[in-house]
Amino acid sequence: MKSDNPPTKHHYIPAFYLSRWAGNLGKVTEFAKVHGGKIVTKPKMPERTGYKERLYEMQGVEPELAQQFEEKYFKPIDTMAADALQLLYRHGHNASWTAKSRTAWTRFMMSLLLRCPEDIDAFREWWHDDFASTDAEAEARYQATRTPGDPATFSDYLDSQPLAVKERYMIEMLNSLLEHDSVGTNINNMEWRVLETPASAPRLLTSDRPVIRSNSLKGEQGHIALPIGPRLLFIASHDTRFLNGLLGADQTRLVKECNRQVVEGAVRFVYAVDESQTRFIENRFGRTPQPRLIEQIIDRRRSARVATKREAGPTAPAAGIPS
Repeated sequence: MKSDNPPTKHHYIPAFYLSRWAGNLGKVTEFAKVHGGKIVTKPKMPERTGYKERLYEMQGVEPELAQQFEEKYFKPIDTMAADALQLLYRHGHNASWTAKSRTAWTRFMMSLLLRCPEDIDAFREWWHDDFASTDAEAEARYQATRTPGDPATFSDYLDSQPLAVKERYMIEMLNSLLEHDSVGTNINNMEWRVLETPASAPRLLTSDRPVIRSNSLKGEQGHIALPIGPRLLFIASHDTRFLNGLLGADQTRLVKECNRQVVEGAVRFVYAVDESQTRFIENRFGRTPQPRLIEQIIDRRRSARVATKREAGPTAPAAGIPS
């Protein structure tokens, strides 16, 4: 049943995931970077952090439809991923995965790479700037069917579309990125492991940029990893030797390296069980921002448009709307 009042508090770091770092009172320790770069530490309930109001709201549409992206996409992803996380906790890499549960966990990790406020804001800005860009072929097709009352060019026609139409196509495009078949299949086909770190090692941290990944997921030492609790690290790779090497590695050094990447890549939030690693976090918070997938996607599309324009000649329109 569709809710008459769908929630507008949109979590990009879901509570089911953060709750693994909750202490006895059910709260996580939140390290938040505020204006001026100051880091403020507070205990927070998992559902009261890692969100932004109306983050995935569709603009220009009726209020009852505005939250569809959150309700129809992220809510189901998170619900299924919560069940997959339970499997990882109960059985580790010996879990009996189905195609559905394995895909659910892969989709969740991919969503963490694309769903944060900076990602959504950058994509929306680029999308609306780019929406009316066309190419010579598209313009020719438009001119072939244009009637006297239509806008003079296909670019003008696109630019005249209502905000709701532009937003709907934007959401469809985001959906296609989040459902990227080749990347998802690649992760699904990797060997999955869960490493349990010893009590002698520091606890694993997480953040608003918790996914650790190599530049390429294929080839030697290609991997994707995610802390799934203070003592558990999920990691996937095609490189069996690399995975086996991690099992025999110095676990303290491994945890420190994971924490370094997670904290240095953070934008606004880092999370821990307690304040015991405060100095580590304060010294590294946001120091080495992760390359964002959404930025890479936008840059590739911009480069492709420039290349197409050059090939067509200086008077040709830019490349068309991404599909």
